[in-house]
Amino acid sequence: MKIWQFILMLIALAAVFGAGLVLSNTLLVPRLVHHNPEVRVPDLTGRVTADAGGVAAQSGLRVEIVREETHPTLSVGTVISQIPETGRTVRAGRSIALVISAGPPAGQVPMLGGLSRRQAESTLQRESYRVGRIVHMQSVHGGASTVAMQYPPAGTRTHKGGDVDLLVEDPPPTSAFLMPDLRGQALYLARQSVETAGCVTAPVRYERDRDVPHDTVLSQKPAPGTRILKGETIELVASTR
Repeated sequence: MKIWQFILMLIALAAVFGAGLVLSNTLLVPRLVHHNPEVRVPDLTGRVTADAGGVAAQSGLRVEIVREETHPTLSVGTVISQIPETGRTVRAGRSIALVISAGPPAGQVPMLGGLSRRQAESTLQRESYRVGRIVHMQSVHGGASTVAMQYPPAGTRTHKGGDVDLLVEDPPPTSAFLMPDLRGQALYLARQSVETAGCVTAPVRYERDRDVPHDTVLSQKPAPGTRILKGETIELVASTR
């Protein structure tokens, strides 16, 4: 075979191959691609991976996990998001790309001992933990209510978003009684009564009154018969000349 005949044969073969490729791209491939029916994408968010795959299969679709992300509330293996979105119309056989949860991020439980309940709750919220059960226990000592114990203990490494239980130690209840009538008493006797009751006398205010002896109680606050608590401040007005 002469060289020019060989070249002509190669050109003819190339033309036939090109024509076949064009025919395949324009007729055969579109027919195969569009042969599958259209289906609606189901909602897979919030489902565990195995359940999501079963739901997708019922619609003639597949699932593909593209990545994992930490999530503050969703457990490990739960679908966070999907592409295509729910309700989109696609051809059967297509894959749905899933982003699944790797669980809440890990952290260390903060130290809450000695804090007030409000301070402990604020600390837990700031550190992305939740307040669990709160148990109150009466203390034999005075002072403000504070956290005596916590569970999990401080420094425990656990997932963020978990509950932390608190044992709050409350001071003993304050004694209450009715305010006595101190009017007409000598000032020093009235002060003794206030101190005996466990209350505090405010700086005494004086008013001129020539009809009663000097240092006699003219008025008081709270008024007689008022319910007061131990430790309250009592205001007295005494006579002077």
